Amino acid sequence: MSRIEIIGDATLYMGDCREVMPTLPRSDVLITDPPYKVTSGGFGDLEGGFGGWIKDSYDNKGSIVECDIDWSEWLNLMPQALAPDAQIYVFSNDRNLPVAWAAAEEAGFKFHRLLTWDKRAALPNRWYQQTCEFVWFGRQGKAFMIADPSSKALQSIFQRDESEHPTEKPVGLCQLYIENSTARGGTVLDPFMGSGTTGVAALRSGRKFIGVELTERWFDVACERISKANVEPR
Repeated sequence: MSRIEIIGDATLYMGDCREVMPTLPRSDVLITDPPYKVTSGGFGDLEGGFGGWIKDSYDNKGSIVECDIDWSEWLNLMPQALAPDAQIYVFSNDRNLPVAWAAAEEAGFKFHRLLTWDKRAALPNRWYQQTCEFVWFGRQGKAFMIADPSSKALQSIFQRDESEHPTEKPVGLCQLYIENSTARGGTVLDPFMGSGTTGVAALRSGRKFIGVELTERWFDVACERISKANVEPR
């Protein structure tokens, strides 16, 4: 751990989550988009005809973000980082989903439902454009109903970026999950906070936030975004 920043109800750690997690108090929900290896398979640079959206920083060669951690390495740390009765949301693409699912259950979490985020845009691909990402929604401890059981498993939200992070998620999507799985004043945990989207969503929802990020560039971006969210009216 090289830095700790406290911004209102958010506590941000720059470091490796494998080292930070054992030192933290328990949180009420886990929402995270962990780093995972992706495969290449698109067409590379194309002119016209396919449509879609992707960050300039993603070259479709299978290396969006640095990844030197396996699913089981961090998921096995999560039960002790969460309240005895807590829900979890873990983002994954389709290729990594089987491994993520197995690691979550190995760590002791029980499966609730597979959620889907329709991004409405995608990178050109040889085998159908993949417009969706998936969210493994589960729990530890007793099952409890989400705040709004009319919420749909499929959420179609176009990503309007607030940073240059290549895999940034919509604040509104994270806010939906947070408000469904925690009470106001609860604590949200993201061990791979990237540019801080989950933290922004937590503060906008009136929750506390604990975030961990390894890369200094994104830690600084997260601090800036969460600082702005901290002074927004709620």
